[in-house]
This record gives sequence, structure tokens and C-alpha cells, in this order.
Amino acid sequence: MDIPSDIFQSRLYRLNRVLLSLLGHWPFQRDRDRRAIFVTVSFIGITQAIAQTLALVTLRGELNATLECIPPLIVDCACIVKLLNLMNNMQKRDWQMWAIESEFEILRKFAENGRSITIGYAGGMYAFGSLFPVAAIIPKIIGTSDAAFNYSTRPLGFPYHVEYYVDLEKYYYPVLMHNYLATAIRLTIIVASDTCVAVLVQHCCALFSIVRFRLEYIRKSIKQDQELASLEEDDKFYKNFVYCIQKHEDALRFANSLEKVYTKAFFIEIGLIIIAMSLSALQATLGDSLDLHLAVRHGGYIIAQLLHLYIACWLGQQIIDHSEQVYTSIYRGEWYESSPKARKLLNMIMLRSITPCSLTVGKIMVLSLPSFSAVVRASASYFTVFRSVQ
Repeated sequence: MDIPSDIFQSRLYRLNRVLLSLLGHWPFQRDRDRRAIFVTVSFIGITQAIAQTLALVTLRGELNATLECIPPLIVDCACIVKLLNLMNNMQKRDWQMWAIESEFEILRKFAENGRSITIGYAGGMYAFGSLFPVAAIIPKIIGTSDAAFNYSTRPLGFPYHVEYYVDLEKYYYPVLMHNYLATAIRLTIIVASDTCVAVLVQHCCALFSIVRFRLEYIRKSIKQDQELASLEEDDKFYKNFVYCIQKHEDALRFANSLEKVYTKAFFIEIGLIIIAMSLSALQATLGDSLDLHLAVRHGGYIIAQLLHLYIACWLGQQIIDHSEQVYTSIYRGEWYESSPKARKLLNMIMLRSITPCSLTVGKIMVLSLPSFSAVVRASASYFTVFRSVQ
């Protein structure tokens, strides 16, 4: 049987381990290494955010340049929220509390799902998130000197407006490297944090699925559980239902813990996403004609934000679905073979399963697939307002 340290060193969590280790947030890192990495990453990110804030102050009289300063600062705010959540709420999932092989198979299945989500999400975010800075360096590489690519504090090749109060021509390449390194850190924070949420949600869904398996395949569960198999016939069902109640309570506690940990963070993040997407769409459509360069840069940024939003809403929908399906699993099982005393235990699970668990945005909105369309519509509405008052 795998112990937790073995599980987290396996291929199931390899990418999560690498991403969190790069930020100094992997639970099994040595404390000294974790602190050193975290201080370095924080220093690079904070200095970049300060430089961007100073640029915003410097450019306050130039509308287009000011608008271009805001979305990166919004991303900085989201990264701070995500880092604080990672620092305060890292959880280690326990694989040693299960009794039969089928339960471990369910845990592995959902861990594989978490791995697939991590790979897909990381690939999408790095691909689309990189369009914004990569599109900025292309004119520098091909030797374009069009003034359209140049603002007072963003020389050709710079992805963002920055103000270091130094001669940017003299220190061009050190500052450029600092910009792109900070961009890579931003993307890594977003990917590492969101995939950590994905893994936790998949584990929560696995807990509900284990309860559902025990309720749907009662005979099979009893046969695999040596402790139950040795009991009298009536006691087998009764003890199995007691076990289901205990594990259902564990799943509910885990789901409630996720809700408590992430509800405030989701509230801030969703609000920032709405503003960022609206402003990016506004920047991409500035002018009388469509600028392909701006469209590519901000289009990639918008797609990355949409992917970010969709994953959050889809994970919320997953918790709703798996917690809700416990109710129907009771009907599918062989409950009719149990004694009246054992059947009464099922009422407790059924009553609690009527109301599904969920992840919320500051207790205001439930994260679900319908929420995704609602937030996109809100972003489109803000874009229309910004466009009309431009």
C-alpha cells in the first residue's frame, strides 16, 4: 500500500510537484530551500509590480498607455491572492484511511483526472498567456521600428510599461530580462495555484465516489472488506452503512473546507477577471481599424482568462454533481436486502445529500457552468460600457 510521501512523489503529482517547488510551496521541500525560493520569487515579482505602478503614475495623462498598464497590474493582484492562499492553506491528502482495493482504484482514477487537468491547463495557460509578452518581442526580433509599438516607458520589445528611473537604453537587456522573468513567474503562480485547486477538487469528488460505490455495490464492498465479511449477515449491511455515513461526513468536511478556504479568493479573482477581460477587449479594439498585433496580444490574454474562469466554474460543477449523486446511488444499491434497522441509517445520508456541496464566489454566486456564461456576459457588458464612454 502506498504511503502519502510515495504517492506525492509518483507520476500522479509530478507536474504539481515541479510547479509548486518552483515557487517554494511544495509541502515536502526542505524548509531552507522553500524559504530561499519563495524570497527570490517574491522579490522579482514585487519589484516588477512596483515598476509597473510607477509607470502607471508616470503615464496618467496618456489614456491608451494607462489602459495598457492596468491588466498586468490586475494579474499581479490575482497572483498575490493565489500565493497567500497557497501559503496558508496547503493540505496533504491522506491515502491511508481506506479499507478496500476498489476505494484505492477510485482514488487513483481521480488522481489521474487531476493529472490530466494539470497537463491540459498548464499547456493552455502557458501557450495563450505567453502570446502577450511574445508578441511584444517579435517587432524587436524582426527589426520593426514602428512607433505604434513604442510608448514613453515601454521601449520596443518590452511586454509592459515599466518605470525604473534608470536609462533604459543603457540597461535595456537587464530590464528586459527582469520583465520576462517576472512574466514567467506570474504564469507559474497562476498555473500552480489553479492546478492545486483542481487536484483538491478531484480528491473531494473521489471521496463522494467512494461513498457512492459502497452504497451501489454493497455486496462487492462487503466481500472486499475482510472486517465486514466476517460478521453476521445483518451486521454486514449495518456496519457498511455506518462506514458510509462516516466517509460521507469526511467528504462533506473536505468540501466545506475547500469552500471556506477559496470563497474569498474566488470573489477577488472573479472580479479581477471581469475587469481584466473588459479592458483587454477594449484595448484590442482601439482605433478605427483592427490592429493585428494588438488583437493577437490581447486576444491571447483574453483566452487565457477565459480558460482560467472556465476551469474554476467546471471544478465547482464537479463538486455539485458528485455530492448530489450520492442521493441517487442509494436507490441503485441492494438496500432492500438489509434489515429495517440498517435502512434507517440511509435516511441520514439521503437527507444530507438533498443539498449539494458547492464552491462559491464570496458566498454570493455558486461556481458552476451557468456561472461561467454569467461572468462572460458581465465582462461583455462592461466592455460595451467602456467602449461607449471612450
